[in-house]
Amino acid sequence: MLYNQCYTTLSFIWLMLQKSKLVGNLTIIFYPMKCLKRVTNRILLHFIGFLTLGWIGMEKGRAVFRANMLGKLSFCYGDEAFQMKCNDTSKVMQLFLLLLRAGKEGMLKVQLLEALYGNGETQDTKNAFRILVFRLRKLLADTILPDDHYIEVEKGVYQLGGHLDVWIDANAFEQQGNLALLMEDKEEGLKKLWEACHLYTGEFLPMMADEKWASMERTRYKELYFECLRKCCKLLQERKMYEEALKLCDRAVKDYPFEEWQLIQIDCLLALNRYQEALDVYENAASIFFEEMGNSPSEKMLSKFRAMSGQIHYAAGNLSEIKDGLEEKEFSSGAYYCSYPSFIDTYRVVARMIERSGQSVFLMLCTLTDGWGNLLEKEGILSEQSMNLGNAVGMSLRRGDLFTRYSLNQFLVLLIGIKQEDCDLTYGRIVSRFRKKCPGQKVQVRYYVSSIAEIRNEKSRLTFGSSKNCWNKGKQKIFRQ
Repeated sequence: MLYNQCYTTLSFIWLMLQKSKLVGNLTIIFYPMKCLKRVTNRILLHFIGFLTLGWIGMEKGRAVFRANMLGKLSFCYGDEAFQMKCNDTSKVMQLFLLLLRAGKEGMLKVQLLEALYGNGETQDTKNAFRILVFRLRKLLADTILPDDHYIEVEKGVYQLGGHLDVWIDANAFEQQGNLALLMEDKEEGLKKLWEACHLYTGEFLPMMADEKWASMERTRYKELYFECLRKCCKLLQERKMYEEALKLCDRAVKDYPFEEWQLIQIDCLLALNRYQEALDVYENAASIFFEEMGNSPSEKMLSKFRAMSGQIHYAAGNLSEIKDGLEEKEFSSGAYYCSYPSFIDTYRVVARMIERSGQSVFLMLCTLTDGWGNLLEKEGILSEQSMNLGNAVGMSLRRGDLFTRYSLNQFLVLLIGIKQEDCDLTYGRIVSRFRKKCPGQKVQVRYYVSSIAEIRNEKSRLTFGSSKNCWNKGKQKIFRQ
């Protein structure tokens, strides 16, 4: 039944090609029904891929209009760059892109109005749209495109018109990606997946991040890229083609640093016995996840971090070599800074130690607020003052203390072997050093402090990963000059 349907479809395509006088440019042999039934799925997929990739219908010697929308926006007609005298994010450019992508099928007027204005068909949008169409026709007439009747309207459907052979990188990627995911032959599938991953050169129309229609398409293309990349890397790893998988993931990590591609990188590097490079990937991922995001890390991110941590293993060595690797490379004054996951582990170890030693240990949370006590959130100010507070905390504490950045506006400090009354003095030193960089009153530092023993005895558990305050009871203070 499948082959009967395919034969009927292909016969229809052949008839249409004959009518359009494009047969001379193709070398296509149609088998009779008896032979067609013996054609494998692989051949059919190749043929369908050949048709859908848009290579047919382009007459010999006729220039092709190429549009690149992934990663950047650019056009060329034949060998010449194509430009319109308008901004890349303007409404007239958006209309051109929408019609270009719609192809011969076109788009209904109501769909265009919704995409361009977001509020459907009103008198105002209809008037604006009419002017937009006029402007686009005028702009196209002033380009290198051949003279033709552009923007045709029939029964409420708008088409770009003209007689252009159009190739769009986003369409080519989507067709190649979907075709590759359907292929059952692993070798051929790997080849197609590799090609699809390289066709994806970046996010769809990144300059139009605020446009809803572009944002929806951007998400769809990204998800297809992720699916192709995961399957391609899996097939490459099965064949021990680790270098090729690394090349694919290197670009993915640059474009999408907060996804799981570092895990695949670590897998491949460990398989190649490149332990130091695997450790570098691990440390870079830790820095990105817990220092550059500006938010408290989620449980999902923590699990990713621990998954990478669990995969790092070192080659066998003697105690002296191991000891050298554990020691700090350079002497530094002030408290010891570590990543948030390392802080969690240290906190839990210290909490166990004081069960027997009875040593006094306090946990302090320093938070940046505005003059009214609200969390500081202004990006420009927050980034600078967060760095100032981090430096103040590090330089105001002893070498035996520990601190980490919990979020862009909060730092956690572990004060070991200190008395309750000394916490105020410690806080005073932090604020005094902070005020040297930020003398005004627009930014305040609020702090909470609580004994680890009290936290454990009261069973007021610390909830790591939450953006809310971490404990029920403690001391808080706001510094004001």
